[in-house]
Amino acid sequence: MNVYDRPKDWVNIIFLGASPVIGIVGTALYTAYAGFEWWMLGLLIVSYLLVGISICGGYHRLFSHRAYEASPLLQSFFAFFGAMAAQNSILWWCSMHRIHHRYVDQEWDPYSIKRGFLWAHIFWIFFRNPDAGSFENSPDLEANPIVRWQHNWTKVILVVGGFGLPALVGWMFGDAIAGLLWGGFLRVVVVHHSTFFVNSLAHTLGEPSYDSEVSARDNWLVALLTLGEGYHSFHHRFASDYRNGIRWYQWDPTKWFIRLLHSMGLTSNLRITPRPVIERARMQASLHVLEGRLATLSHQISEEIERRVDAAREAMDDAALLWRRHLTERASGIGRTWRETRHQSKIRLREARREWKAAMRLLAQFPEMA
Repeated sequence: MNVYDRPKDWVNIIFLGASPVIGIVGTALYTAYAGFEWWMLGLLIVSYLLVGISICGGYHRLFSHRAYEASPLLQSFFAFFGAMAAQNSILWWCSMHRIHHRYVDQEWDPYSIKRGFLWAHIFWIFFRNPDAGSFENSPDLEANPIVRWQHNWTKVILVVGGFGLPALVGWMFGDAIAGLLWGGFLRVVVVHHSTFFVNSLAHTLGEPSYDSEVSARDNWLVALLTLGEGYHSFHHRFASDYRNGIRWYQWDPTKWFIRLLHSMGLTSNLRITPRPVIERARMQASLHVLEGRLATLSHQISEEIERRVDAAREAMDDAALLWRRHLTERASGIGRTWRETRHQSKIRLREARREWKAAMRLLAQFPEMA
C-alpha cells in the first residue's frame, strides 16, 4: 500500500496544523495587544529546555538506545516533561525510533527521507502506521513501571503540565493567557519542529562523516536547534553512544547534561565508542569518495595514495584490536599489562592518522583532476 493511502490521523492533522497558528500568530497578536514582558521569553526558554532535554536525553538517548542508565528520579523527570512535548509516550516514540534505525532509508522506515523532505519532517505523523502500537521491539520499556505509567497518563500530563502549568505561571505574573501562549503553544511548536528537523534536515544536508551508505548527515545547525542531536551521521553509526558531538567544540548540551548528572550519581554506565573504532568508521566513509577520485589520477600517484591508505587501514585495525584487548585485560585484572596494551593502541592510532593525512595531502595536490 502507498503510504499516502493509509487512513489519516485527523487528531494529529488538526493539532499539528492548529498549533503553529495559535503558537506563532496567536502569540504575536496577543503580545502586540497586551504587551511584552521578559518573563514571557523566560518561560519559553525554560520550558523549551526542560522539555527538549527530556526528549533528547530521555526519550532518545536513554530509553530508545540505552546509551546510559538513569536513576528512577531522573527517569520520572524525563517521563513528565517529555510528555509535555506532545510527541506521544516514551513507549510509542521509542518503538517508532527503533524501527527507523533498523530500517533506515528502507520501506519499513516510518519517516524515511526517501519519501521526501516533508514526509520525513511531518507528513508521516498525518497517517496511521500499522506498526504503531505493537511495541514488539520494546520489551525492556514495557517492563519499566515508569514507562508504563507515563504511557497510560501521557495525554493527561500533556494537558495539565504542558498547557495548564504555563498558564498557572502566567497567572502568577498576572496574565494566564500569555503564559499559555508562550510556555504552552509556542513552546510546543518550537520543540516539535526542531525535533522534526532531525528526521528531515539531518537526513538531507551535511556530511555523511561516519557512514556514507545511509542518508544521516552531521549538521551543526540542527545540533544548535536540538540541544546536540544534529551530529546524525555519528549517531546512526554509533547509536548506543551517549554522545552525539564527540569533539570538544561540537554543540551537544545533552551530552554535558548527562555527564553532569553522572558526577551527581544520577546517571551511570555511560556508553562510549572507542576512539579507534570511531576513526576507522570515519576513514571507511571517506574511502567511498576517495575511490572515485583515484580513477582520475595517474597510475603512479593513485598507487602511492592506495599504499598509504592501506597502511592507515592496517594501523587502524591494529589499534581497534589492541583497544579491545586492553579492555579485556583491564576487566580481568591482569596486572598492569592493560596499560601497555592501551599505549600500543594509541601509538597505532597515531600512525594510522599520519598515513591517512599523508594520503589526503597527496590527493589535495591534484584538485583539478578530481
